[in-house]
Amino acid sequence: MYKTILVAIDGSYYSREALPAAIEIGKKFDAQLFIVHVAEHDRGRAAAYTIESPAEQTRMVAEAVKQAHEAGARAKGELLDRAAGHVAAAIAEESAKLGADLIVMGSRGLSDAQGVFLGSVTHRVIQLADAPVLITRPHRAAAKKFEPELAAAKS
Repeated sequence: MYKTILVAIDGSYYSREALPAAIEIGKKFDAQLFIVHVAEHDRGRAAAYTIESPAEQTRMVAEAVKQAHEAGARAKGELLDRAAGHVAAAIAEESAKLGADLIVMGSRGLSDAQGVFLGSVTHRVIQLADAPVLITRPHRAAAKKFEPELAAAKS
């Protein structure tokens, strides 16, 4: 059923929780996982800049690929660079380019209103992508431990 699965990660607790779900699905269907991180950059007056360093971005993808391999899944990683505000489009475009059968992402589980104001990448990917999107969410207690201010906003 699934041959190619794109896994979008961003370094947050929520995206780290999506990876095990993608690994299990990938193993079950002997699918190839493509673990993608989209590095956002913005333009200042003199230069473009990113929030994370290129080394941090590369390490994040490499660690996710290693985790997938250690769990027995086939995985490759890729780092994409896009202008701020274009992350969702990059994920949808990469999914189409790969011919992905499934996109797996984490979600903070914010309300619709919060998602609109915060520009939810997950929400936008659902709108743009041709492939089905599996959204994973951690249990509320676990979320409170790692990001208490976000978990409290859900209550």
